Amino acid sequence: MPLSPGDKLGPHEILGPLGAGGMGEVYRARDTKLHRDVAIKVLPAALANDAQYMARFEREAQMLAALNHPNIATVYGIEQGALVMELVEGAELKGPLPLEEALAIARQIAAGLEAAHERGITHRDLKPANIKLTPAGVVKILDFGLAKVAQASSPVSGDPASPTLSPTLSLEMTRAGMILGTAAYMSPEQARGRPVDKRTDIWAFGVVLYEILTGKRLFEGEDLTETMASVVKERPDLSGVPANVRRLLERCLEKDPQKRLRDIGDMDLLLADAPAPAPSKPATPARSPWIAAAALLMALGVVSFLHFRETPAAREVVRFEIPAPASATFITSSSPVVSPDGRKVAFLATGADRKPMVWVRSLDSEQARPLTGTEDASRNLFWSPDSRSLAFGSGGKLKKIEAAGGPAQTLCDAATDGGGVWTSDNRILYGTLGPLQLVSAAGGTPTPLTTLDRSRNELAHGGPSMLPDGHHFLYLRFSIPFENSGLFIGSLDAKPDRQSATKLLPGFTSAVYVPSPLTGDAPGFLLFLRGLTMVSDSGTLMAQPFDPKRMEFAGDAVPLAEQVSSFSASPNGVLAFKTAGPGNRQLTWYDRKGSVLSTAGEAGDYSSLALSPDGTRVAYARTSDLWLFEFARGGVPAKFTFGNFAEGPTWSADGSRIVFVSIRGSGIGIYQKASNLAGQEELLYQSPDLKGLPNWTHDGKFLMYTALGSDGKGGLWILPAAGSATDRKPLPFLRTGFDETFGRFSPDGRWVAYQSNQSGKNEVYVLPFDAANPGSPSAAGLHQVSKDGGTFPRWSQNGKELVYLAPDGNLMSVEVRVTGSAFQTGTAQPLFKLPAASPWDVSADGQRFLIAAPASSGAAPASAPYHVVMNWTGLLKR
Repeated sequence: MPLSPGDKLGPHEILGPLGAGGMGEVYRARDTKLHRDVAIKVLPAALANDAQYMARFEREAQMLAALNHPNIATVYGIEQGALVMELVEGAELKGPLPLEEALAIARQIAAGLEAAHERGITHRDLKPANIKLTPAGVVKILDFGLAKVAQASSPVSGDPASPTLSPTLSLEMTRAGMILGTAAYMSPEQARGRPVDKRTDIWAFGVVLYEILTGKRLFEGEDLTETMASVVKERPDLSGVPANVRRLLERCLEKDPQKRLRDIGDMDLLLADAPAPAPSKPATPARSPWIAAAALLMALGVVSFLHFRETPAAREVVRFEIPAPASATFITSSSPVVSPDGRKVAFLATGADRKPMVWVRSLDSEQARPLTGTEDASRNLFWSPDSRSLAFGSGGKLKKIEAAGGPAQTLCDAATDGGGVWTSDNRILYGTLGPLQLVSAAGGTPTPLTTLDRSRNELAHGGPSMLPDGHHFLYLRFSIPFENSGLFIGSLDAKPDRQSATKLLPGFTSAVYVPSPLTGDAPGFLLFLRGLTMVSDSGTLMAQPFDPKRMEFAGDAVPLAEQVSSFSASPNGVLAFKTAGPGNRQLTWYDRKGSVLSTAGEAGDYSSLALSPDGTRVAYARTSDLWLFEFARGGVPAKFTFGNFAEGPTWSADGSRIVFVSIRGSGIGIYQKASNLAGQEELLYQSPDLKGLPNWTHDGKFLMYTALGSDGKGGLWILPAAGSATDRKPLPFLRTGFDETFGRFSPDGRWVAYQSNQSGKNEVYVLPFDAANPGSPSAAGLHQVSKDGGTFPRWSQNGKELVYLAPDGNLMSVEVRVTGSAFQTGTAQPLFKLPAASPWDVSADGQRFLIAAPASSGAAPASAPYHVVMNWTGLLKR
C-alpha cells in the first residue's frame, strides 16, 4: 500500500520514501510519541492481506526484535502490518577499500551475523545494499531475517533490472525450499532452491568482502539467469585480492556447503597476517601443564623488563588472561587498570564475604592480593604516576592507598563514580554527576575544572585521562540526547567556563593516549571504544594515530578487539581489557530456607526483577530493554521497550500496569504501560535529572522515585499520578546530605521503607507517609530496621514483614507490627544467602523468592577473565 508524506501508521507520521523492493516499500517516518525518526517497511498487499502469513510474520518479527546487537539494525515492532525499524543514517558499502579498513568492516559484519546465527536466525539476503556504514564508522546490517520470514508466503515478483540491486527473488518455491536472495550474492544452494542455513550467509559474506576489497562484483551476467548460473558453476577468481585474505575467501566461497566455513566467528583464524583483534571469547583448549608453564614464563619474561615510558625494540606480541582470584568474583561494573609502569593490574572483586575490595596483581606473579582498608570500594579506581598508590571511591569519599598495602586515606567527599586520573603534579582530577573536580592528592577541598553546558543538556563530565604535556587531558561529556555526548580536550590551566567546546570524537567513550614505541616525533595512539552507547554495553576497541602537540588525529583508526566493554593501557605497551559476554543466569524459585523449587525460562541476562502481584509474571531488564515473562506459559519472553535505555519496572497493585524509567529524547522520563502490552506506553513525567527505581502506592495515586542530585546523592521524590505529564509536579519527600534510595510504599500506603547511608553505611529505615501532605515526612517517625547494614527493602503483601539484603549476602526477614500510629519491628532473622550478586524479588505472600541465579547449580558465576596484551602496537600493520 503506497504511502504519502503526512500519512500515519499509529504514532508514526510518514516523512517520505526511502526505497522499494520485492519484499515491500520502505519509508522514513517520525515516531511522534518517542520523538525519533524510524524506518517503516510496508509489505506488499498480497502478503499484508494473507492472515496466515501475517501471523507468521508477527511471530518472527518478535524474534528479530530480540536481536539486540550494535551491528544489526534494531526491529522496534509492528504497526498495522508494517515493520518499524531503526533508521540507519549512512552510506552503502562500496569498494575498493584498503585492506585494514575492509577487514575492520568485515569483522563488524561478522559480529552481527554471529549474534544472529547463535539465535538460529539466517539473513538470506546479505549484500552491500543491506549494509550501511554510519558516520561513526559502525556497520549496520539491514533487513535481517526478512527473507526467512517470507519462507511461508507466496512469491512476489519484482523488476530484475540489476543483479546486485535486484529485489529479493522468489523464482521457484516448493515444500523443500525456495530461491530467496539477490542473484549476485546467492549461495549455490540458494540459487538451486534448496534449503539453506547460516552457511548461505557465510557465502554472501565472502562475496561482499571480495567486492569491498576490489571494487568489483564477483559474479555477473547479462541477466539474472546468467548471474545465477555463474554462482552455481564458475569457480571464483581470487587473484585480485591480497594474499593473506585468500584463505578466508576460499573457505567462505566453497560451493559445497559441507566444506564451507561453518562459523563466521572463525574468520580471524583464517587470516594470515591481517590485523586481528584479541578474541572476544576466551579460548579454552586443553593444555598440558608444561605447555601452560612455558606460555606463562614467556609472558612473565616480557614483563620483567618493562619500565615506565621506555620504548624497547620491537618485541613479540604476547596475549594472556587474568582470571578472578580463587573464591572471588570480578565486580561487573569494574575494569582492569594497568599501572603506568606496566608491571601491575588493579581491579575490584568480591571475596567470600561479598564485600568489594581493591585487588592488585603483579604481572610477574600468578597471585592477586586484596588491599585491606578498601572494603566497599567503587569502580572509581586509578593509579598514581609512580605506580605506587591507587585512588578509589568508597562510601561517598575519594580515598587513596599504597599498592603495597597500608591504611587508606580519605581525600575528600566524592559521591559519584565518574573515573579519575592522577596528574604528574600530584593532583587528582575526577568525574562527577556534574563538572570535573580537581583536588590535591594530599587531600583537601575539590574545585570544579569544567562547567556543564546546559544548552547541550549536559548531565555529567567524566573519564578523564592525561595527555603527555601534563597540562591537557581528555574527558567525556555526557548529554541527553546521547548524540550530543562526545570526547573533548580540556586544560588544567583553563578556567571552568573557558574549556574548549570542540568535540574530538562523538559517542559515549573515554579514551587513553599511548606514546608510539618508535623514536623521534612519531605520533602516538588514542585508544577508545567505537559503538559504545547506553543501549550497547560494548564496542570495538580502536587505536588511532594522534599528534599530542597539534591535538589532532594523524591517521585512520584501526580495530584491535571486538565486544570490549572497558580497557586501560600503560605508556609502555601493556593493554588490559574485558569483553562483554552472554549472561548466564537462570530464573529460579527458592523457598524461605534457600531450597530450589523450580526454574523458568532460558539462561541469559536478567536484572531489575519485578514480580507481578499475583506472582504469575515477572518484568525484568536485559541489557537496555524491558521484558515480560509469563511462568504458566513458559514461552518466549516479550520485549516491551525498544531501543531506548529502560530500567526499574514496577507493577501497579492490580497488576494491570507497569511503570518504569527510560531515557528518551532530551530527558529521562517515567512511563507506564499496560501489562498486557497493548497500546503505547504513556509518559508520566520527564526531566533532565537522573532518576530511577519508581514505586506505586496501592491506590495508584502516588509514585515515589529516586533522583540523583548534582552531588551524586539520591533523594526520594513523590509524583502525583493524576493529571497530564505537563501538569504533574514532583514533590521532595526526603532530601538530606545523605544518599537515600529505593523507596517502597507499604501496602496500606502509610509507610515508606528505604535505604540510606546516614549512619556511614547503608541501612534500611522506615518513615511515615501522609497522603494528605505527601511532601512532608515526619522526622520524628523515623525507624531504623536493619542494624548491621541493609539494602533493597521489600514489603510483604499484608505489610507485616520487611525483607532486605544484608552486606554478607543473607536475605533478612523482620516482623512489622503497627498499632495505630506506632510502628515497631522485631529482630531481624536470616533466611538464606543470596547467590552472588543476583537480582531478586519476593512473592506477595513472602513464601517464595524469584532469583536470577547463576545457571550452574547456584554456585557463584565464573567471572570471565580479563585479557592482557603485551606490546599491543605489534597488532598494527606498519
